[in-house]
Parts: sequence; C-alpha cells; structure tokens
Amino acid sequence: MTLKDVINHDREDVFMNTDEIAEYANIDGKQVKIVADTYALNDKSDVYALGISEGERLIFIKEEDISREPLIGDQLTINGKEWYVRHSIFDTGIYELRIGRERIGV
Repeated sequence: MTLKDVINHDREDVFMNTDEIAEYANIDGKQVKIVADTYALNDKSDVYALGISEGERLIFIKEEDISREPLIGDQLTINGKEWYVRHSIFDTGIYELRIGRERIGV
C-alpha cells in the first residue's frame, strides 16, 4: 500500500465518515458528504477573522463530490439555501471552503 492509498483511505473512512465527523448535505442538487466546522473559524489567523459573521461557515468537501472548482464569489445551494464562497483551499483531494450567506466583495 502506498502513502497515497493510505491518505485516500483515511480521507474516506475517517474524515468523511458519517458515523464520526461528516454529515450529508445537498449541494447544488447532489447529496454529498461534508464536514461542517463552525468553530474552526474562531481559531483561524486574523486574515480569516476579519469580517467573520454569524452567517459564515467552514465546510470540507471531496473534490469528486463537487461539480466544479469553487472560486471566490461562486454561489452554492446547500440544503436549499444560497451560500457564497469567500475562501477556497484545495489539499489532498478535499476543498476547504469558507462560505457566507451574503455575497461580498465580488
């Protein structure tokens, strides 16, 4: 087993496990697993902390579960509500998205 295999296994069986951390959400009409972390925003650097409101969330989603690369300003419909991408980081097959309810700065 290669390191890449181990990372992919852990990503699916640990991080994206709905019995442990992940939950199901409907994103743009597709049922997918996400990890939602509202507390992590408080721990981010000051760059992240600027402008954080109650309407912001941090979610993690697998690359293959999203129809396109999420860019800043993109609209996502999550569980029937409109959200806008405010920050996007991609690492080892997972997008980390800071999303907000209002469209700003784009």
